[in-house]
Amino acid sequence: MSAAELEPVETPVAGVPAVALRRVEVAYEGRVVVRGLDLEVATGGWLALIGPNGAGKTTILRAIAGLLPHGGEISLGGRPIAGSDPRRMARRLAMVRQEPVMPAGMSVSQYVLLGRAARFSFLGRESAGDRRVVAATLEKLSLTALAARPLDSLSGGERQRVAIARALAQEAPLLLVDEPTSALDVGRQQDVLDLIHAERGDRGLTVIAAMHDLTLAGQYADRLALVVDGRLVRAGPPAEVLTETTIAGTYRARVRVRAVGEVARAVVPDRSIPALNHPQPPHEVPLDAPPRATVRAPSVVIVNTGDGKGKSTAAFGTATRAVARGWRVGVVQFVKSGRWKPGEEASARRLGVDWWTLGDGFSWDSADIDRTRAVAEQAWRVAREKLASPEYGLVVLDEITYPVNWGWIPVEEVVAAIRERPSNVNVVLTGRDAPEALVACADTVTEMRNVKHAFDRGIRAIRGIDY
Repeated sequence: MSAAELEPVETPVAGVPAVALRRVEVAYEGRVVVRGLDLEVATGGWLALIGPNGAGKTTILRAIAGLLPHGGEISLGGRPIAGSDPRRMARRLAMVRQEPVMPAGMSVSQYVLLGRAARFSFLGRESAGDRRVVAATLEKLSLTALAARPLDSLSGGERQRVAIARALAQEAPLLLVDEPTSALDVGRQQDVLDLIHAERGDRGLTVIAAMHDLTLAGQYADRLALVVDGRLVRAGPPAEVLTETTIAGTYRARVRVRAVGEVARAVVPDRSIPALNHPQPPHEVPLDAPPRATVRAPSVVIVNTGDGKGKSTAAFGTATRAVARGWRVGVVQFVKSGRWKPGEEASARRLGVDWWTLGDGFSWDSADIDRTRAVAEQAWRVAREKLASPEYGLVVLDEITYPVNWGWIPVEEVVAAIRERPSNVNVVLTGRDAPEALVACADTVTEMRNVKHAFDRGIRAIRGIDY
């Protein structure tokens, strides 16, 4: 009896994504290269990771495969990968690396048979069924004639097809592919991607592929995830992600985007587009006029998050604008206590802003954590009352993410209060690591990134600048 017969295959659970990443961070050689990543892939879906060189696409694939330590949570079919043994992981996913290691002297068929290793009997022997799967996979990829050839005699394109054959022979429900077409001519590219697409229909295969070719990504993937500097910039169908403005800003490329059917997109380089004399940073190269805003909303919800400075400062700037428009403004601070005398409070009170400093300092400084929690809960009671009052045009919940993330204020209560507020009440929430539920209910979310901080060099906070 084989190991495959003894170990039941994990079946998809209705409503549970095949792959889910929650606030995933990955560090490599002491440097964080992927941060705050939230992604979901439905069973049978195809997600293409796109982005410039060094964006973190390969790192994301390796983290999903369990090959790199990570923060946050990665789950397959609702089950976290943390603690999974290699044999079980090999039954849950297959991975094709950009430069796969191929042992010298091994034949093509022997190498593809290695994809069945997780299903061998406990004696380590393949079955007749394993050999049939290998033969069928070689035939699908037009590799039957190469079955007896040594791996070291193959061309680059042949080696890539063999690596894909090994992964498909594994018959795992999830396929991770790093640049599946980089060494293939255009005909073979289509053959390989067509085959992967067919596997989705035949057995519900889920695919996550890192792809440089935006045209192929835009024609084969259901959804694209644009990653820049380890952060998710945009995710959605090809028609939403592959726009000339986005590609120009992200890749600093001169391209035209053409529709291929209703969903797919083709990206065509166009040297007739004037080159930029002074290349701009990513996301700041608008080639198209932005679409006109046609929806007039009575109010909006804004979240300022991230590990950089300026989240509260931006919120208080918005409060100043609101006062200038004659609105009543309320500010509730969840961390700073009455002992703090920040400059923004003094200025705001002179402008008539209602201001409550209801925190008890940072929790790691607290001598009585129960008291600090009780203070935060009282601050939330005040904030909820102000959110429910139609007298306010703007309510600022400063540093609310901290007590929410510490579990002192249920995020569900915050979301419910925001959604049930009077229609005229605008809301700004600030703080690091904004929970996904707050991000989801917001109209505008800005993540401020820490590039450099004076405190890291021992410089103390300066009155008038920092507070």
